[in-house]
Amino acid sequence: MMLNNLTEYFLNPTFIILALMSLYSVTVMLNQAWYLYASREDLPALLQMLAAENQDGDKGLKAFIGSRQTPHRRLVGEGLKHQARQIEALSALLDEETKGLRWEAEHRLAALGTIANVAPFIGLFGTVVGVIRAFQAIAVKASAGPSVVASGIAEALISTAAGLFVAVPAVIAYNYFLKRSRKLSLELGRIATLMVHRGGN
Repeated sequence: MMLNNLTEYFLNPTFIILALMSLYSVTVMLNQAWYLYASREDLPALLQMLAAENQDGDKGLKAFIGSRQTPHRRLVGEGLKHQARQIEALSALLDEETKGLRWEAEHRLAALGTIANVAPFIGLFGTVVGVIRAFQAIAVKASAGPSVVASGIAEALISTAAGLFVAVPAVIAYNYFLKRSRKLSLELGRIATLMVHRGGN
């Protein structure tokens, strides 16, 4: 009987929606984790190279940024490509490039934040539906005992737990990834400033 009730619950729309949200949430987390891992950079070494005097025609810097593709090195590459521009034009160009890289780092987080906020309410909706079914069971059988309402109450509690199960990891991941993405944005801002002072005329 219990197995049948669980099977019935797993096939109801509330659980299916939460399961899909959980799957998508995990996909976003893995995607963002891989992006941040691939974007790791030896920032002190890069900043030191940018601050150093340009004595070799940027050959050393170009070799350094060409060895890996990270947001930091892509920004430096754009700066080197357009360093002959006037300082105002170079600053505007690097500012736009920085905005694009920031969006690249943060755009996945919107979905994660939405899931973190919405999942508990979907679970609450399932809870309300479960309680309604429990009361309907009581109405159908006036002398209802615990066994009659148990299915509806179980559905209500499972819905609450499922909503929290989806939301809590999403909240934790969202806050962690947001902090990392903002740190990346600050690093890009420092690089853009150095590139403007290095290359602008």
